Amino acid sequence: MVSTATIVSMFVPIVFAFVLFIGLILYYRKKADIAVKPLIAGALGFVVFTQVLEKVLHLAVVTAFPNYADHPWLFGLYGGMAAGIFEELGRFLLFTWLLKKSHDYKGGISFGVGWGGIEAVLLMLMMIVPNILFAMMMNSGTLEKTLAGQIPTDQIAAIKETVLNNGVSFYLLACVERFFAAFIQIAFSLWVLIAVVKKKIVYVIYAILIHAAFDFPLVFAQTDDFTNLWVVELYVAIGGLIAFWLIKKARGSLQ
Repeated sequence: MVSTATIVSMFVPIVFAFVLFIGLILYYRKKADIAVKPLIAGALGFVVFTQVLEKVLHLAVVTAFPNYADHPWLFGLYGGMAAGIFEELGRFLLFTWLLKKSHDYKGGISFGVGWGGIEAVLLMLMMIVPNILFAMMMNSGTLEKTLAGQIPTDQIAAIKETVLNNGVSFYLLACVERFFAAFIQIAFSLWVLIAVVKKKIVYVIYAILIHAAFDFPLVFAQTDDFTNLWVVELYVAIGGLIAFWLIKKARGSLQ
């Protein structure tokens, strides 16, 4: 049985993600006079480059290497590089081709809020809504009957174990992670915009490598070799604090 407290806590990060997205828009509307076009471009860019194009690559890789989880270091390296390449090149292409009139601090902030805000909303919905449904089916005793014939028995057992092991703290910490991750995405957006404005492609390469290096342990943590959630969240929080500093510093490079 999944406790009522755990099920209730599952809804918290979903609500938080929507509040965070709206809150970022309202906050930067006052601080940076947020612009609509780059905001929408950032949101759509995240969907296209990470949820469509990057997912196609992941599907191909997982199909070709079904035992990828047995090689956590390679898995982490691949995941980090894929995220860095698709996200940073995606930003670069959008700023270069679609947002030629938004090469200022306002445009960079707006784009980053769209990218990071929609990421928070979509990831929380995709990750947690299935868990809510699984938890309800487990409590009603219909999980095995509903999923039988659709997925292997060992995967059903893995789903049950995951839902039972993810307690209240897991879902509450997801709020903290999404908060800092949103500002990290804003910082990366500003960094790539500076690369476009200064015409220094090497900055984009730096962004790809930094993004890959940052994501490597997060992807690595998805394997059984590393499961300390608190260390992962602390790592993301440190990245978020650095992002706060970079966001402020970028104002001087973008007028």
